[in-house]
Formats: sequence, structure tokens, C-alpha cells
Amino acid sequence: MKHPLLAAAAANRLHGPTKKQRKATGGGGSRPAARAGMQLYLDFGQRSFGRQITCPECGLMYTEGEPNDEAGHRAHHERALRGAPMRECESESVACRLPDGSRICVVDVASAEPQLRRAREAATLMARDFGEFEFPPDYRAFLAIGADARLRGVAVAHPIRSAHRAMRVSDGSSGGGGSRDVVRCGEEAVPASCGVSHIWVLPAHRRRGLGSHLLDAVRRHMALAFEVGREGLAFCQPTEAGCALAASYVGEERLLVYASAEDASRDASDSATGKT
Repeated sequence: MKHPLLAAAAANRLHGPTKKQRKATGGGGSRPAARAGMQLYLDFGQRSFGRQITCPECGLMYTEGEPNDEAGHRAHHERALRGAPMRECESESVACRLPDGSRICVVDVASAEPQLRRAREAATLMARDFGEFEFPPDYRAFLAIGADARLRGVAVAHPIRSAHRAMRVSDGSSGGGGSRDVVRCGEEAVPASCGVSHIWVLPAHRRRGLGSHLLDAVRRHMALAFEVGREGLAFCQPTEAGCALAASYVGEERLLVYASAEDASRDASDSATGKT
């Protein structure tokens, strides 16, 4: 005859705990219920534990030691340094292919949802350099995707009617005792047909000519009926690096700038009505 305790243990192994036993232990399943204040990760007294830090390479703020935050940081870090993965698909519109195997795709408001998601993903990566921004009305985004199927650069363009001659002035704000030049809009509005609101290249691929390839694609594929001349391009509040690219591409003396899409539209309206 089996001992009563041994018999009960054998029954538990075969059939699980009884209803009375589950009620006594406070659980209905194989895992105990989480208690208030239960620690979900290990704290060994490290100084950085639970601290919010900003990654100096990808710019993401996350909580060190928190598994979900660290996993999210690893994923974002990979996209920020190597580019978001964008495999070739049937719905994409390819503007051109480059000798190194890269391709430049066009996305606009009429594109399929998978392509619109690509544009939003690109905007997320660009936000580190430009801050949060919205695509202008009637925009076309030109996405440079490498042979490794990862995003390398973006140019965002939209139709405009006018811009201003760029004026370089010294702001006297350099911390090294000198001053630096900033670009401002001249007073007179001049005709322009294509505004480049943003142009961005992944840091690892800068100074390799990709920015010029993006601007070539903008000029050739922004308008359906004609190719935009270099003199028809204008740039919206370019950064220092963007200004250098724009001046190199169109020529310092032909560099046109504008403050915003709304200003470009208002300038065109004022010019048509003779207002100053």
C-alpha cells in the first residue's frame, strides 16, 4: 500500500494540482501570479541601471537596463547607421539605377501604401538631423536604396513658382572667436519651378556623389512633361552641409532659397498681382 503523501505527489504529476490546491496557492495556471512590485529584471547595483541615456550615434533616448528599451535601441541603431531595409518590390517606381547597383525610387501622395510606409520610415531617420517635419503638399520623395537593399539617401521636392537669391551674411556666432556665414533670402522673388525641401544622405555614404545623383533624379522626374533646369531648383532653409551641396550643384551665383512652401506660394501670388 502506497503512502498517502506519495500517492498525492504521483497524482499531481499525472493530473496537475487539484482545484483545492490551486485555490490554496492563489494561482490557476502553471505560473504564479505577478505580485505588486515584483522585479522583472536584475539589478546588480550598476550605476547606469535605470538611467535614461541618449545614444551619441543614433540619437535615440532609452532606459539602460530595461530589456524592451534596449531591444528597441538596437533595432533603431541598426537602421540609423546602416539604413532602413527596403527590398525591391513590384509596387515601387524606379526613377533610375546607378552604376554601383543602387536605385532611386519615387514616392508621392498617389503611391501604394507600402511605398508611403517607406517615405514615413525615411522621415523617421531624417528627423535626427532636421527634427520632426511634415511632407509638403504635392511632394515627391526620391529614395536612394543601395545594392544591399538599405536606404542611403532621400530628397523631398515639390512644385513652386518662385524663390529668392541666396545672400550669405555673417552671424558672428562662432565660438572660436570668428564668425560664420549663414544663408538668407534676398528681397526680390525670382521664378523657380522645383523646391527641394529636404535632402539627406546616410552619414556613411556622404561625400560620394549620392546627393548629386538625388538632385539629378529630382530634375528629371519631378515634372512629367519636362526636365527642370538647374536654374529652376530652389532649396528650403538649407543646412550648412546642404548649402554647400546646393551651391556646388547649381553654382554659387545661381543658388536660390525659400523659407517655406507657403512663402513660395505667396511670393508667386504677389508677383502675379504686382505686390511688393
